[in-house]
Amino acid sequence: MPDIATLIKTNQEKNKFQYKARPINNNINLNFANFSHNNNELNTNNTNDNISPISISVLKKLSIKADKLIIEVINSFSLEKNLKIEINPLGMIKGSKRNANDGITYFGLIDDEEEENNDEVNKDVDFIMNNNDINNEINNSIIGRHFRIRFDVNTKKYYLKDLGFGFGTFKKIIKKEKIKDTYLINIGNSYIVFTFGVDEYFPEGKGNLVENGDETLNVRVFADMPQAEPYFFNPNQIKRIYIGRDISCNVIIDDSLLSRVHCTIDYEEENGWVISDGRIDEDGKKNKSSTNGTWLFLNEEELIEDGLIFKNNKNAFECHIIKQNENGNDNNNNIKNI
Repeated sequence: MPDIATLIKTNQEKNKFQYKARPINNNINLNFANFSHNNNELNTNNTNDNISPISISVLKKLSIKADKLIIEVINSFSLEKNLKIEINPLGMIKGSKRNANDGITYFGLIDDEEEENNDEVNKDVDFIMNNNDINNEINNSIIGRHFRIRFDVNTKKYYLKDLGFGFGTFKKIIKKEKIKDTYLINIGNSYIVFTFGVDEYFPEGKGNLVENGDETLNVRVFADMPQAEPYFFNPNQIKRIYIGRDISCNVIIDDSLLSRVHCTIDYEEENGWVISDGRIDEDGKKNKSSTNGTWLFLNEEELIEDGLIFKNNKNAFECHIIKQNENGNDNNNNIKNI
């Protein structure tokens, strides 16, 4: 799958005679990156990662009784399937290339020559994502920290966050999620950005479902087949939106990796617009999950709960929380053969 910036640039070339560029508010931070004001391309230089340091002695004490986290590789073209990465409050337990014991585990890529010639030197990342499946021409542009896992000493829980560099880190949507302004999701080979309010450059929208107001949902699709205009949906006129490749959907995307109805968006009086994977029937029950999942970009820190599934490039991971008893031993059997 191409990186997001390349995909959008390709779509822009396809649309250059029919696509009217929309001026973007520079104060809006799009999930995964920012749309530049001039050309609507994605700017992936969003690597600000300032974190207050935590005493190693404090983290060592917490590591005795705090939960452990296991990150298991469940699907990958380059990493060993079922590989398990153990993390505790100090960070990655075994095999860390950074070996910092600061409560943070960085995942990413380093220069192949650095890895080969300086194996004993601490690296910028703890876990190196094998890049055998990545085109050599773009290797240098994605060397660095792609995402991190951080232990929080106040909540005593682990948090996952994309660092705006590389291919993006996405969590699989299992239960409904409240849509926030500038949310970015990935379905199949397509990406969708959600914003609120009417776009003055496309006042008619698609289907003329437009009224002024902050609750109007603006749906912008970036896919292999170009979408020249965004869609607008106002809750006074429509409260359920289907997205998929079937002609019955409100937002139709020509993408062979999509299900007929891939995801559902509902308007709820208390929560506003929410998104669910698969088709939700009129009675509110899920009819069928999508085949390839609906994925939300992790621009903000995401609390890691047991069973969380996330992906980065062609690597998919599942998270397992391992409870420990007062003696520091595993207190359950959430995962075997660690």
